Amino acid sequence: MVNEVNVKHETPPPKEHQRLRVKAGMPKRSDKATEKGLAHTLFGVCLYLNDEMVGMGRVVGDGGMVFHLVDIVVDPDCQGLGLGKLIMEHLMEWILREADETAIISLIADIPADGLYRHFGFDYSRPESVGMEYQWPKE
Repeated sequence: MVNEVNVKHETPPPKEHQRLRVKAGMPKRSDKATEKGLAHTLFGVCLYLNDEMVGMGRVVGDGGMVFHLVDIVVDPDCQGLGLGKLIMEHLMEWILREADETAIISLIADIPADGLYRHFGFDYSRPESVGMEYQWPKE
């Protein structure tokens, strides 16, 4: 199946980005935030099968000191076929060409995808540091 997938280096289209995130069980972002955020993508990868987007990944950051991998998603109907690995191969090839050894290259890993990311040289930052995110107040 991986041989049948068309890989495009592009920013995911907003509607497809939202559709794939929701299908994979990720939180929906507002249309406004999605359009604004996608416009600031440094590098994107989209996987298509029969003209349907079945995977994506993006790199955001400042392009020099900080590179952050986000939105690495594979359609649940296509998981377990090596598509996550294919996305990571393209993202990391670009990052390693653009970044130098002083850059921070990071991501937030959902379990069990951390195993995939470890294959690409990522490791846990603790105990020196931990990932944190702002928690919006509950109403």
